[in-house]
Amino acid sequence: MKMKHMLPSFLAAACCLLALVSCRQEPDSGAGPVAPVDVKVYGKLVAVLGHESKKLELVDPGSGKVVKSIRLSGKPNGMAIDGNTAYVAEGGPGGVVEVVALDTGTVKGAFPAGHTPMSPVVRNGKLYVAARFDSKIVEMDASSGKVLNSWPASREPVALAVSPDGKKIWATNHLPAGAANGDFTAAALTLVENGKAVHFPLANGTQGVRGMAVSPDGRYLAVAHVLSRYQVPTTQLDRGWMNTNAVTIMDTACPDRLHPVLLDDPDAGAANPWGVLFSPDGSRLLVTHAGTHELSIIDFPALLARMKKEDRAGNPVSERLGFLHDIRTRVRLPLNGPRALASDGENVYVTGYFSDTLAQVPLKADAVPRNIPLNAEYRPSRERLGEQYFNDASHCFQGWQSCATCHPDARVDGLNWDLLNDGMGNPKNTRTMFLSHRTSPVMSLGVRASAEVAVTAGFVHIQFMEPDGDLAACVNEYLKNMKEVPSPFLMAGHPSRPQTKETGCAQCHAPGVERGSLTESARRGREIFKTAGCVQCHPHPYFTTKELVATGTAKGLDEGRKILVPSLVEVWRTAPYLHDGRAKTLREAVTVHNRGDIRGKTSSLNDRELEDLVNYVQSL
Repeated sequence: MKMKHMLPSFLAAACCLLALVSCRQEPDSGAGPVAPVDVKVYGKLVAVLGHESKKLELVDPGSGKVVKSIRLSGKPNGMAIDGNTAYVAEGGPGGVVEVVALDTGTVKGAFPAGHTPMSPVVRNGKLYVAARFDSKIVEMDASSGKVLNSWPASREPVALAVSPDGKKIWATNHLPAGAANGDFTAAALTLVENGKAVHFPLANGTQGVRGMAVSPDGRYLAVAHVLSRYQVPTTQLDRGWMNTNAVTIMDTACPDRLHPVLLDDPDAGAANPWGVLFSPDGSRLLVTHAGTHELSIIDFPALLARMKKEDRAGNPVSERLGFLHDIRTRVRLPLNGPRALASDGENVYVTGYFSDTLAQVPLKADAVPRNIPLNAEYRPSRERLGEQYFNDASHCFQGWQSCATCHPDARVDGLNWDLLNDGMGNPKNTRTMFLSHRTSPVMSLGVRASAEVAVTAGFVHIQFMEPDGDLAACVNEYLKNMKEVPSPFLMAGHPSRPQTKETGCAQCHAPGVERGSLTESARRGREIFKTAGCVQCHPHPYFTTKELVATGTAKGLDEGRKILVPSLVEVWRTAPYLHDGRAKTLREAVTVHNRGDIRGKTSSLNDRELEDLVNYVQSL
């Protein structure tokens, strides 16, 4: 099977041009986006889950018509279908799984499922859910919702796979969980077997892990992720110098033997792999590329044979660009932001998260994808377009990466990078984009005067392309209007007092985002935050003074240089800590790495006081 782009490249360029035009027009958002996040085959229909529309819709792929639309209670993150029942994971803090009867279109009930439940799987009468920001895998009785078990994941589980016999539960963890200043940093897989959870690190540099699938016979596992080359200066993009894109194949009988296979070609990146699926007969492995708007169709038996041959030769597969030559077809899709996918054996159905479309891709050779609009009248706002561009690798040289590659969800990747804006040989930990437009200057050493300057510089020096002025403006609009994700360390069942529109409140805790209240421990920690002097550098509302200060933590080529005080809002999700990622946890940051109490008087605090302080900071 030779690689070929099944739609001409000018079509993709035209789509980009139209998007830029619509950005200039400041379009009316109308009814709002659908933002399809999941798709499943349901008989002769296709079930599409709209994250923003909060709907589950059944689409007839033949006519392209919606035959049934079911309103959901919250924003859905994923679904599983068992017979005529859909289990829809929804919401953020205090998330639930709604049970939906597809034949009648009614919601039969809802089960509590933790903070941001994702990727539900039904197997042998049990329901499994990844509670992303609780970092837990939850097992429930599928009929009653009773929690039977829960296990710790490594960090932010975003996808689950369960073996056909139900004896093994796999979770992909989105980000690395350790310190970033060593020789090895990688996200992990979590395996639950015989009631115990074990974590297996993926290849060095693995981050931005998204989809996962288990083969129909249960023997193989496939995981989609970014494979970052974070140990080299960011001087170029050629041949995946900074980031490559991979699917890791693993024999489930040997979980410690991983085979990361690069999806990129030598001169064409395959940015941001997302959804993964085996065809029903196991003959093909299917991967969506959310950044380059493509679908990879891989001859899986041929891939296994090639991997076996390379294994004998001792050549690392993870270093082989073009490894899939002649056994993979790259299909250019007529949509933007392909994430979820499903297959009935004859066709693959792929959703466009930003284009609000569904693509039907026949699996027979040389077939052309068909586009099915899901929201034809919708015109995206500048903010929505900015999010689209942030995730779009067509604005990068050769499509190796998007802004979201190093800033998944516009937050952090958990890695250190040696950017050239402050010299070479002094890597820094990736900073979140959240609140960056309100906390200028930006970058660890404050080398960019504002986030607007940094956005344009990022396209030029990281994506190696000169951005259209309006493109950068739309990205700035998206970043300025990002909503916080309330901390999992808050009590979600006890909402805090309503936020106001006063400047001091709205700047860090956006109106309309429901937050839980502080625990008793965190309330005590709030007072310690003041008495220990933490508030001097981290005052409300941004929890930063936006100043460069001598923290005593700079080493190597940065020794003696001042560091920009970071905001503590959402700090619970931005590990590791300090400018070089040396602290795995917040407790380490305020104890082990705070000699001389230079960043707050913490040396005299007892264990309970330290716990209270950390609990408060993690609640911000």
